[in-house]
Amino acid sequence: MANPMQDPLGPSHDDQDTTRLAAALPDHVRSLNHATAGPPGLTLPSTAYAILGNLGAATFGLDQLLDQLNRFFLRELQAGRLGHDHGEDITEVLSRHGQSLAEARRHAQALCTVLTEAQAEINAVHSHPAPLKNDIHAHDEAYEDDRAGASLAAADFPISITETLLAQRPNTDRPSYAQPRRSNSQEA
Repeated sequence: MANPMQDPLGPSHDDQDTTRLAAALPDHVRSLNHATAGPPGLTLPSTAYAILGNLGAATFGLDQLLDQLNRFFLRELQAGRLGHDHGEDITEVLSRHGQSLAEARRHAQALCTVLTEAQAEINAVHSHPAPLKNDIHAHDEAYEDDRAGASLAAADFPISITETLLAQRPNTDRPSYAQPRRSNSQEA
């Protein structure tokens, strides 16, 4: 087995490794969704804080990933190694592709900004024992009320956000709604 300390950039990956890494992303998000549905996976504010920090770091990394994908296609185009299955002008196709990736990068940057802000807002939030109540199941009732609200929201929006985004045509004149917010805090 290779020593990962030998290469400061980590182990090199071939196309199959890279595809496996990308394929694992939805599974990890799905697992995280299940883990954060309530107790026992999410009981502490510090857990939510850590999740937001990691999501912010992941979206920060998406910007670089999208840029690297775009640069790959530009290199391959310049080297003359690209064609199109249906005979379309590859330059036109890659121009639209680059525009879509540029828009995706703006959204990733905006998402990173708001996730970082959300994390900063809960920095000082902590938990403490709940006040004693006559009803021992108060926590469970609050959780069930929370789940009922989520079910109502799901009924109003029956398809996932991913499916909605994938169903939209990437080359439309629709406005971009994800905008970075300006923070009033001194940390920004």
